[in-house]
Amino acid sequence: MTGDAVTARPLSIDITVERRCIVLRLGGHLVTDNVPRLNRWLDRIGRLEGRVLVAMDLQGVIGCDSVGVGALIDGAGRIRRAGGFLIAAHYPDACAAFPGQAVLETRPTVQDAIDELHDWHP
Repeated sequence: MTGDAVTARPLSIDITVERRCIVLRLGGHLVTDNVPRLNRWLDRIGRLEGRVLVAMDLQGVIGCDSVGVGALIDGAGRIRRAGGFLIAAHYPDACAAFPGQAVLETRPTVQDAIDELHDWHP
């Protein structure tokens, strides 16, 4: 091995339920290599029955590319079309460098996102 091998940059995904909201915490690199894994989770959440409320915590994201931002926006749209709602929290500078943030609801903290979800949809 010459050292030229490319390894996928890690992405952690942690899912919990807080105050009747699904909280999806991402950490690491939200990049092209990791988008299929994130999409699988967002698809699963989008298939849940009833009005699903999702707060996505991006505080741990340290790297992002345009494909990663697209996955966030597309995932939020899929959840919305299925009757749910998604608000992101701690939108990182790494993601803000790419266009498209305007179509993703964001709040400063996860608790702000959860409060907003409950205010909109008690």
